[in-house]
Amino acid sequence: MDKMNLCIDIGNTSTKAALYQDSQEIRYLKPFSLDTYKELEKEFNLLQVLVCKTGENVELEAYILETKGESVFLNQETKLPISLNYKTPHTLGRDRIATAVAAHYLDKEATWLVIDLGTCLTLDLVYKGCFEGGLISPGVNMRLKAMNQFTAGLPLVEYDYNVTFPGKNTSESLQVGVCRGIEYEINGHIGQLNARYEHLRVVDCSSIQLHFVKEVKNKIFARPKLVLEGLNHIIEYNAKK
Repeated sequence: MDKMNLCIDIGNTSTKAALYQDSQEIRYLKPFSLDTYKELEKEFNLLQVLVCKTGENVELEAYILETKGESVFLNQETKLPISLNYKTPHTLGRDRIATAVAAHYLDKEATWLVIDLGTCLTLDLVYKGCFEGGLISPGVNMRLKAMNQFTAGLPLVEYDYNVTFPGKNTSESLQVGVCRGIEYEINGHIGQLNARYEHLRVVDCSSIQLHFVKEVKNKIFARPKLVLEGLNHIIEYNAKK
């Protein structure tokens, strides 16, 4: 069988992976474990690996380091098909790099806003093949936990995007405040960027459901596997160098 690319995303809450042949996804693997990795090693002789690490998977990481070395972990030394206009590339989240690369390949001439709502909320700008930076703010659960931990009387509630304003009790008020606050935060930034960049395109790779207000005219591209897509593009880019 032809060479396969194995892209692994070690996140804060889960590890997932995808197997690609060129640009075609062959298999999506979630959850992804060391046992699954070893099974793929037996199945495919020519396995190119690239790992995006923002969380921990101790056993899997140790095995890959031992068998493949550090070079298969995405870092500031990895050759990229985009440039980084970022003062501290060594601190830049690997997932943010991967999603920026993937957005660039969706349309290389476009200006992209990449939205990722998970443990944290990140909004990143990709302009003419250059990662221009972005923002990081607390995610849904982080905001809910903060209000519980830093007050004496507010309960810890579950995330519920279906609760609408006005909240009719304290739990609903917390849920509305967090969920709608994030919604308007995102939509406000989209509105500001629309004024600066003509034909801004938006891609959402969030693991949590998002709503966009009617005033947002941009077409929103939902790509939940954007990190994995970006890793595959990086593998292919380096294979051609």
